[in-house]
Amino acid sequence: MKHVIIDTDPGVDDALALMLAFSSPELKVEALTTVAGNVSLELANRNALKLLEFLGVDGVPVAPGASRPILREPLDATEFHGKTGLGGAVLPEPTMHLDHRSAVQLIVEKAEELGDRLTLLPIGPLTNIASAILANPRVTEMVAGLVIMGGAFNLTPYGIGNTNAVAEFNIWCDPEAARIVFSSGMPIIAVGLDVTTHPENRLSQEMFQEIDVLGTRRARLVADLCRNLVRRYNGSNLHDPLAVATAVDPSLVETKRYKVNVETVGDLTRGMTVVERRRRKWRKEEANMDICVKVDSGRFLKLFMDRVVHGR
Repeated sequence: MKHVIIDTDPGVDDALALMLAFSSPELKVEALTTVAGNVSLELANRNALKLLEFLGVDGVPVAPGASRPILREPLDATEFHGKTGLGGAVLPEPTMHLDHRSAVQLIVEKAEELGDRLTLLPIGPLTNIASAILANPRVTEMVAGLVIMGGAFNLTPYGIGNTNAVAEFNIWCDPEAARIVFSSGMPIIAVGLDVTTHPENRLSQEMFQEIDVLGTRRARLVADLCRNLVRRYNGSNLHDPLAVATAVDPSLVETKRYKVNVETVGDLTRGMTVVERRRRKWRKEEANMDICVKVDSGRFLKLFMDRVVHGR
C-alpha cells in the first residue's frame, strides 16, 4: 500500500481523481492539502470537504494551503470548471471542518512520520509543495517522490499548452513554485498534457452517455461534474484521474527520462516546461523527471469506470 498526500484545487477533474483515490485499495490517503488554482482557496477547501462527505470518508485531514502563487497574482479557471468549481454538480454544504494545521505543516509532519513510505500527489499548482521544501529542505530527502499532474512537454503530438501556446495550467499558474520543485532532487513522475489530452485517454461522448443513464448516486455525480465539459469539448480530459491512476498502478504508463526546467520570465512562454533534448548538453544523471508519453488506454478507462463510476 502506498501512502499519499493529495494536494488539490478541486476542480472537476480533481473531484474525479479523489473519487478514484478513495476507491483504490493500493493507496492510503493520509491527507488532502488544498491550494488556489482552478478555484480560490476558499472554494478548494469547501469542495474538498464536500467530496469527502459525499464519499463517506472520515479521519482524513484537510489542511488549507496557499491562497495565491509564490510571486504572482492568483488567476482561477472557473470559466472552465464552473463558478463553484464542480461543474453542474450540487453537493450539500459540508459539516466537516478543516484541520488546524496548514498544508505545509501537515506535509512536513507526514514526511517526518512516514519517510520514504510517503508519496506526494499534487494535482494542482505546486505552491504548497515548493513552500514545504522551502520550509524544510529535508523533505526532499525524506519522501519517496512525487507523481504530479502538470506540464506540456511536446514529446507527443498532444503535448502543447492549454493555457498559452506552450504551458499547462498547473505549471503556468505558479511557475516559480514548479521551478523549485523540479530542481529539488526529488524523484518526479509527470503526467502532462502529452497523455491526458490524447483522444484515447479522454472521457468520450459514448462513455458519458453510458454513465449518464446509470442513475446511481456516484454516476449522477460524475455526469453532473462532466456534463458541461462534454457538451463544450466533445468529451472531457481526465487530467487528474490519470495522475492518480499512475500512482495506483505505474505499469499503466510508459515514461521517458529527461532534464526539464520551467520558464518563469517570458511573456508568451510563462510556465513552459522546457525539455532538454540535446543529449550532448547534459549528463544522464542530470535528468530530473520521468515524463509519461504513453498510456494503456483500455486499462486506464476500465479503472476509471470500475472505481470512479461504480465505486469498486
